[in-house]
Amino acid sequence: MIEKEITCPYTWDCGQKFEICKLSEYDYDFLQSAIDKEMSFMFIHCPECLRRFQFNPVEWKAKASLSDPSKKNIQKPKTIKELTSVLKKAKVEIPESYFNYLTSDKFNSELEVFKGQGKFHLYNLDELCEEVNIDGNSYLRIESLKGYAKSLEDIFEEEYTDEFSLSELSVCLTLGFENTQVLFLDGKDKNTIWIFHPDGGDIEPAKITLDEIANKNK
Repeated sequence: MIEKEITCPYTWDCGQKFEICKLSEYDYDFLQSAIDKEMSFMFIHCPECLRRFQFNPVEWKAKASLSDPSKKNIQKPKTIKELTSVLKKAKVEIPESYFNYLTSDKFNSELEVFKGQGKFHLYNLDELCEEVNIDGNSYLRIESLKGYAKSLEDIFEEEYTDEFSLSELSVCLTLGFENTQVLFLDGKDKNTIWIFHPDGGDIEPAKITLDEIANKNK
């Protein structure tokens, strides 16, 4: 593998140029795998400021996952009604029981999926309605799997995995994350939870249901 340099995209307070050998062992192996598979989208961490950013190994381009705070307009937080309107416009429907949980004072952003392992972060309603960029296209975070599915079209056949075709994956709803793992809701039964691994496109069951999450803190 050719030793290339990457420039941290957080130019406002880091912007350091580093050789890929400086990456953590996990990110270095992840990058090698992504290059071998000709993936055009992944996340890695800057070894200097330790923040995660988007990276395209094909074009060798880095993109910040956060905006420059000095250029960020201070906006009034959206109301539940406004956020519901955003979801309706995007034709995204959150199951009622989970929507009620998201908008209640019982909502807990930390979720233990596998005992003894790192906890997942559940996005709140505002975060689910934020726009994210995946492979050059903009999506609401809650429908980000639509972007991942589109990026996988050139690598996998439509069947994709035993459990999901790419079209089925594209309508699943993102709920949270842990490191690079994406926690999502099965779009078919609207209750089963799965984990998507962007580094290789693998999918595994989380062995927890949406109803269990929504009722966890009652």
